[in-house]
Amino acid sequence: KKPTSLSIALFQTAFNSTYLNAESKQTTQGVTIGIGKRLKVPDDYFTLLSNLNFEHYSLLNQSPAFFFLKNGVANNFNLEEVISRNSLSDPLYPRNGSKYTLTVKLTPPYSMFNKVDYVNGTDKDKYNFIEYHRWRFNAENYTKLWGNLVLKTAAKFGFLGNYTGKTGDSPFERFEVGGDGISNFRQYGKEIIALRGYEVADVFQNKTTGNSTSTLFNKFTMELRFPFTLNPSSTIYALAFVDGATANIGFKNYNPFDLKRAAGLGIRVFLPMFGLLGVDYGIGFDKGSLTTNKLTDLGKFSIILGYEPE
Repeated sequence: KKPTSLSIALFQTAFNSTYLNAESKQTTQGVTIGIGKRLKVPDDYFTLLSNLNFEHYSLLNQSPAFFFLKNGVANNFNLEEVISRNSLSDPLYPRNGSKYTLTVKLTPPYSMFNKVDYVNGTDKDKYNFIEYHRWRFNAENYTKLWGNLVLKTAAKFGFLGNYTGKTGDSPFERFEVGGDGISNFRQYGKEIIALRGYEVADVFQNKTTGNSTSTLFNKFTMELRFPFTLNPSSTIYALAFVDGATANIGFKNYNPFDLKRAAGLGIRVFLPMFGLLGVDYGIGFDKGSLTTNKLTDLGKFSIILGYEPE
């Protein structure tokens, strides 16, 4: 009658590459303890999940185009609260309903009581314990238009901030917007937000370092979906989409409607043995690096494997 979930996770990830003809490494070790439960207020569709997270990063010879911390270690201890409301009619092919999720991550405000010099101090001192507050909001709505023809509308927002301004923006827990959310994976410690039709650097790139991570983003999506089969053993549907997203460092010069726009077609196949499979072809209309009007130069294929990327 009052279900409660308890989850405990231990993990380690390693990433090796080459930078300036030398080996580059990143290792992440972590532990997560979470408790989730259903809520009765405001209604029965609400759930609350509380996670206590700790991650230890070890970096060697990192490129500034990918990361701000070149060498050293960093620790990320945070409390994560996730409140969501899910009234979708079906998990595989929703015909109506909505899903809203608000996620907040908070670290202790170390800079308020430690004696670290965040201006002249070393990376070892500044990033020994990372400090930030992080906010994410997702909204999805599904509307049945005619028969099984469904319109999906979605909006996503993210912001990474700091408490006192002394620490600057955290090099971890940032957002990287662009690509398909899978093949552009390079580093752990950031969240990848897919944008069909674009590569990562097409959306946002620091002119000084070439780094493509941001502290602020928003993304809007509309999809028109039509199923070929809704058999539980194989759900197959086609979709036509329009996407728009933007990213920035902070609110200065940030315009949520100055979007990188894309449109295209896709297909999804869900098989119990393999999970979700799919492919999208998106045309990015605002690729600033191109001076051509050929759709083949503006287009890009995206592969979906196992899950729908952010």
